[in-house]
Amino acid sequence: MRMNHDRDAAVFRVSRRGKGIDDASTVDGAREVVRCLRPGSYDVDEIRADPFPSGHTSRSWGRMIRHPDGRVEDEPWPWEQSMVG
Repeated sequence: MRMNHDRDAAVFRVSRRGKGIDDASTVDGAREVVRCLRPGSYDVDEIRADPFPSGHTSRSWGRMIRHPDGRVEDEPWPWEQSMVG
């Protein structure tokens, strides 16, 4: 797996059933990784050198679903919405 060592940048790790598949430096890059995989649901974690407000350096970004016709559907976790109010 490739890691991005820029402290301000995030790495988006694509995995399935707890096993890491590949890393990308952007959400679009993670989508391209998933597009090349078999149809199914894939977890995407966002990893940073500097912690999120929670104090952790990683969190679930959400998941991406690779459909049999090649489409990739994003299902991001609504972090910003859950922090409002």
